[in-house]
Amino acid sequence: MGGHTFGGEWTEDKPECLGKYLSAYRKIFVQNKYARRYRTWYVDAFAGTGSRAIRETPDRPEPLFEGSYEDPESQSYRDGSAIKALGLESPFDKYFFIETSKVHLKELKVEIEKRHEKLLARCEFSSEDANKALREWSTQRDWKRERAVVFLDPYGMQVEWDTLTTLAATKGIDLWYLFPLGIGVARLLVRDGKKIDEEWERRLDLIFGTNEWKARFYEAQTMTDLFGPREELIRDAGEKKIAAFVEERLKTCFEGVAKGLILRNSKSSPLYLLCFAASNERGAAPALKIAQSILGRARIVHR
Repeated sequence: MGGHTFGGEWTEDKPECLGKYLSAYRKIFVQNKYARRYRTWYVDAFAGTGSRAIRETPDRPEPLFEGSYEDPESQSYRDGSAIKALGLESPFDKYFFIETSKVHLKELKVEIEKRHEKLLARCEFSSEDANKALREWSTQRDWKRERAVVFLDPYGMQVEWDTLTTLAATKGIDLWYLFPLGIGVARLLVRDGKKIDEEWERRLDLIFGTNEWKARFYEAQTMTDLFGPREELIRDAGEKKIAAFVEERLKTCFEGVAKGLILRNSKSSPLYLLCFAASNERGAAPALKIAQSILGRARIVHR
């Protein structure tokens, strides 16, 4: 399995931020007498192969919308999180890896056996749709005795809002979500809001859990031409406005939400918004403090 050779240090933002948080998270559950009673999980819902190279294979679904991966640099965010989580000084009690590609899931198992054989028995695997797998897994847990960090790194716009509300309702999950800001949502918000494809509208409703995005990202304007006045819906959706709406939506179901980090390619075009949200009332404040510090330092370094 070969690695990607494109991109620069900016491509490490995602795994580095996640890795730092996971280390701090596990330290709390080792050192804190009260926290030690919990069994901790790390969940990677789009786990890939475990290496930094992803190859398209027949059993992997195509990106939901054509052109989602025109920029090959976006793929450099795909991997590394699974192995990063397994390589912690203090490992999690349990790991759950979800990957729809059975070929990639097999490669991930081989990678784990090769690099972290002793932790293989702690790992569970699923090739189901991530939304279905996450909902089933979360309802099977005893959240009075268990806690988890869930990482969502979708291949496109697959994550449904109902999945996020299910995770938030557990009151035991810290969420890291690589939201498809530039590679997904921004591309669907065409200039004229009246010309958005119905399937695109449906997908935007699913990812945001509301159709309020229409009023937020489009402004009605009256235009006059040879045929007289007519009303158009003109796009008003810069990257910061989309990011603010995503964070606002997360705050409707999570106890604490950090200011996200916009991840860009080497041409400074936005690809993703790295989000953090905490669901536990008691643990949200310290979790948010740690995550915001990590994201803030990354923002300064790559400004």
